[in-house]
Amino acid sequence: MKKILQIPIGIAIILFALGVKKLMENSKKTPEKKTEKTIKSVTTIKVINSTLPIQIQSTGSILAKERAVLYSEVQGVFQQTSKPFKPGVRYGSGQALIHINNAEFSASVKSQRINFKSLIIGTLADIQFDYPNKLTVWENYANSISPDNSLPTLPKSDNENFSNYISGKSILTTYYSIKNLETRLAKYTITAPFSGVLVSANITPGTLVSPGQKLGEFIKTGVYELELNVNASMTDFLKVGKKVALFNTDHSNTYQGTVSRVNSQIDRASQTVQLFVEVRSNDLSEGEYLEADINAQNVTNVFELNRSLIVGKNSVFLVKDSMLVRQQILIIHSNENTLIIKGLKDSSELISLPVPGGYEGMKVAVKN
Repeated sequence: MKKILQIPIGIAIILFALGVKKLMENSKKTPEKKTEKTIKSVTTIKVINSTLPIQIQSTGSILAKERAVLYSEVQGVFQQTSKPFKPGVRYGSGQALIHINNAEFSASVKSQRINFKSLIIGTLADIQFDYPNKLTVWENYANSISPDNSLPTLPKSDNENFSNYISGKSILTTYYSIKNLETRLAKYTITAPFSGVLVSANITPGTLVSPGQKLGEFIKTGVYELELNVNASMTDFLKVGKKVALFNTDHSNTYQGTVSRVNSQIDRASQTVQLFVEVRSNDLSEGEYLEADINAQNVTNVFELNRSLIVGKNSVFLVKDSMLVRQQILIIHSNENTLIIKGLKDSSELISLPVPGGYEGMKVAVKN
């Protein structure tokens, strides 16, 4: 009997506990989340467009305008010339820079010249009978051939039959074959194309030189070029012949340069073009850094602002109705710390200091 009574009592206790738990859960209130909206304070400046002078200032190292990179087209052992083949050595125009041993090839060419002379002498007997009026000319030509000198130019003839006659004797073929060998023989000696200085030397006496091997570099001193990169929008003001003021790094010396070349291709990434300024001075050396100051031209209806205010590549933030508005601009010129731009209306409120995390439509409070 007791066991039968214990079962309903247990069930009642469980139901009571569940009811109490449900009541406690319903009594809990979820706390309300309070969202605080923070409005950033910004400072602005009024845009006043005006006319500003464009001063293009840039720095770069100068390079020789005339440069000869020396390569070998033949094979042989490098021999010392009258001057040591070392950087800093000066050579006059036409002076031998490099001489490669050509004894074997030169002997072969001499042999070919002697054979050519024998060929002509053997043909003189036929010329005497077939074209007697040409005999004296060709006798003199045969006598002028020397194994140590280049072949003289063949005698000219207006008679087409005689030209074909000479060609049939293999004289023309042999002549041009030897001239080809003489051209190759000349490549064993490399001469200075202009007066200048050797700036690099890759070989020393006794080195075995191979065809295609780089031997050194030779430059003309006194005439240099300075490469500058300027905004593409300024190319209309930078014509060939425009004068440019140049300074060394400590501004102790001043030089006058001239715009010599303007590249017609615009760099896609930077929207700049290459500008080359020629400067003549014996006091300069290749690789020396110079500062260029180009007075391009006055540009109207422009505004100058700090570089830090640019958003992305070509936008700035304006304030309209207490909100940030993103405005695209056109960059006319870049100075060291500022930009000269177009695209802003007068009296526009321009953000004067960068807004961290700023975005278009962001609520702001102007505090000037």
